[in-house]
Amino acid sequence: MGLGAVTASVGVGQDKLSADSGLLEYIEKQKKLIGGHLQDVNFAGPQASPFPGAEESHLLFVRHNVASAGIMLHAQTYVRLADWVGIITLTTLELQLRGVRPDYEAFVKGLRIGTE
Repeated sequence: MGLGAVTASVGVGQDKLSADSGLLEYIEKQKKLIGGHLQDVNFAGPQASPFPGAEESHLLFVRHNVASAGIMLHAQTYVRLADWVGIITLTTLELQLRGVRPDYEAFVKGLRIGTE
């Protein structure tokens, strides 16, 4: 991989909804946080996106320009079960999306919501 090359990555995280907030409100707050940290950011979504075992799930795309790398995309899947929120984020250069998307989709398809 050459100097300045960017690889795709997948991150998973979790959070808990506050008593007065639903998943869509949570995503809107995330959009404000993201928009405050990135320049020239564009959002697509959230849009409903089915996820096995979730009571609700949505997909959000974040697109922004990184001067040293090019246009970056973050595909964020938010899944909710009761007050638990799982977040799956693919980060890749826009030009690499077609190449990495099949592997990302296979990874997400293998994920399950578990109980402790």
